Amino acid sequence: MMAVEEPTTHVNNWPNAAGFGDLEDTITPISLDIAGKIPSYVHGSLFRTGPGSYTVPLTNQPGQCFKVYHWFDGFAQFHKFDVSPPSPVCPNGRVMYRSKSGSDALKAEIDKHNGSPVTTSFAYRDPCKTKFAKFFTKFDRSDDVTARNISVTINPKFPSTMSGDSELVVKTDANQLLRLNNETLEPEERFNWSAMKSDDIEKALLNGPVSAAHSCFDEGIEFNYVLNFGKNMSYTVFSLDRTRTMTIHAVIPVSRAVYIHSFFLTKKYIVLCLWQANFKYRGLSVLWNRNALDSIDRTWSPNSNTEWIVIPRDGSARHDNSKIKVFKSDPFFCFHTINAYDDGDDIVLDLSQYKDHGILWDLTVEALRSDTATGVFDPDEAPRYTRWRLPSVSTTTKHGVAVLEAQSAQNLDNIELPTINPAKSLTKQRYVYGINMDGNSSFFDKLIKLDIDTLETTFWSENACSPSEALFVADPKGKEEDDGVLLTVVLDGLKNRSMLVILDAKTMNELCRATMPTDKIVGHGFHGSVLLK
Repeated sequence: MMAVEEPTTHVNNWPNAAGFGDLEDTITPISLDIAGKIPSYVHGSLFRTGPGSYTVPLTNQPGQCFKVYHWFDGFAQFHKFDVSPPSPVCPNGRVMYRSKSGSDALKAEIDKHNGSPVTTSFAYRDPCKTKFAKFFTKFDRSDDVTARNISVTINPKFPSTMSGDSELVVKTDANQLLRLNNETLEPEERFNWSAMKSDDIEKALLNGPVSAAHSCFDEGIEFNYVLNFGKNMSYTVFSLDRTRTMTIHAVIPVSRAVYIHSFFLTKKYIVLCLWQANFKYRGLSVLWNRNALDSIDRTWSPNSNTEWIVIPRDGSARHDNSKIKVFKSDPFFCFHTINAYDDGDDIVLDLSQYKDHGILWDLTVEALRSDTATGVFDPDEAPRYTRWRLPSVSTTTKHGVAVLEAQSAQNLDNIELPTINPAKSLTKQRYVYGINMDGNSSFFDKLIKLDIDTLETTFWSENACSPSEALFVADPKGKEEDDGVLLTVVLDGLKNRSMLVILDAKTMNELCRATMPTDKIVGHGFHGSVLLK
């Protein structure tokens, strides 16, 4: 008698495993089925980046494969949704979709070495201990453009070498950037921040191994940092203008090297927040362990302060570190900042705040996949919206105390991958959007809109559907901050397909969805960007 295969069970009957699978590229664009109507002002491209596969079949070991164990290690895949508003030919609008993998040479190298990469490039010391490959791909010596895993943020407005043009560039938490073809998403060039023009005598500091996946922006100028390990451990804070000219604002010696995924910018200041995520042995543990996670001190100290380093944007701190102020607060951890702005002589800073850094070790594929997880994702472990204030910055002599000003009221109001109306960047905003978990599944299962003034919340959810980061597109005729729509890519776990969902940003009601064919999946990715025509 033929054995009967047991049906796959999923936590809470909320399937999300397909989003952690090995996905094929869609090289030739396909048209998606439209339900509802695309608003007339939504005309352009949505770019997404994140993992598209988690295994590598091993040619010399038939039936065996190399497996990725941490969500952040998944191999890069890039996505593009070309969105067109209603027209006589397409009365509801049109969405065309394509995708392209970005780590083919890296996967080939893993296969060549039977699942055991021989270099430190992929941050693997042992296949059974692989963690956080996305971070330290810098150490790869291969020249192939796809030999590193760069897949965290994507920016279609990176300054081009051609004056007046922009390029599509992907970043990670290593000092590595990847330029893609705007149309095909084909990887075309790898480079780091030191490739930019600069007359600064300390330009060599821009070769350091670590940078933030999330830059900050103001009027076409991009801000970021490079972290150097070792004896002269320091953060080099810089900006890049539209001519690809680099300006170093400060070189800050530090006593501890911290993993900083994102930071803050105001009209007057750049703010690095040194929360608890310390690289051991002045960062040199990364070189020894060949991965980031094993190199971060797992001990959580409730008595160790968070440090807020405030750097003036006017250049006064470039050769005078006495201009830099340091504020302290109680300890916490954060992946994603939300916004910051100057309020008189104070700085107001919003972020998605975790109570500790345990989340770094929790985001394994096995724990998140609905068919391998042991239970739902606990909302108590999710981050809350939090507002801090740094008072009287200019009159603070050297050290100050950060003031906790607001925090969302309960754990079910948690928010991650936060976004706002881009027009409110560096100014006071009222609304923030993000993904949310309420214990229905082993992953994020809702979208949330939070009114910062009242801490009231509005949600969007659909049974067995897992949403991604929600990106705001403003209504050009709108008068209110939330006049516009949100674009989010959603996995329908029961129908085993993904869809682009457009929500009214004011009400969180659905306006339109563009649905892929059955079994066509966009992986659970990290971030995206919208480029309007």
